[in-house]
Amino acid sequence: MNLKKQIAVIVLALTATTSPVWSQDRQALPSPTAQTLQGTWRVTITARSTFPAIRTFNQGGTCTGYAVPPGIDPGQGTEYGVWQREPGSHNYSFRTVSYGYTAEGVFDGRAEVTDTLHLTSANSFESSSIIQIFDADGNLVFTACATSTATRFE
Repeated sequence: MNLKKQIAVIVLALTATTSPVWSQDRQALPSPTAQTLQGTWRVTITARSTFPAIRTFNQGGTCTGYAVPPGIDPGQGTEYGVWQREPGSHNYSFRTVSYGYTAEGVFDGRAEVTDTLHLTSANSFESSSIIQIFDADGNLVFTACATSTATRFE
């Protein structure tokens, strides 16, 4: 995987959302003032460049995301994953996975993102990520870090 593709996959990985479920948020549906991760968020991700994304954290611990980072095919911006509560006030984590394909439709590899997140208010969060890029054979070829800020979409 060349560097341009690696960067593209990293950015793609930041926009996706999946991993093993560790636990579930057991709160009822949130009131407008409750601090919970459930809902849809407008996310700004900063890795090598800054770009917008969207993430949805579902009741029960699953999540999805989408973004089109610079240099990425718009059809490859989907992420799937899981989230869980972490110890402390308003702390969460999530993992996502996304897949990349060549222009010919051949599987090119995957990106996995592991993220820690803190709700800074009922309608905003900050997070930090570790992105791992794997080639089509499953070999780890690149690791990077990123940060994000987000506001709730209502």
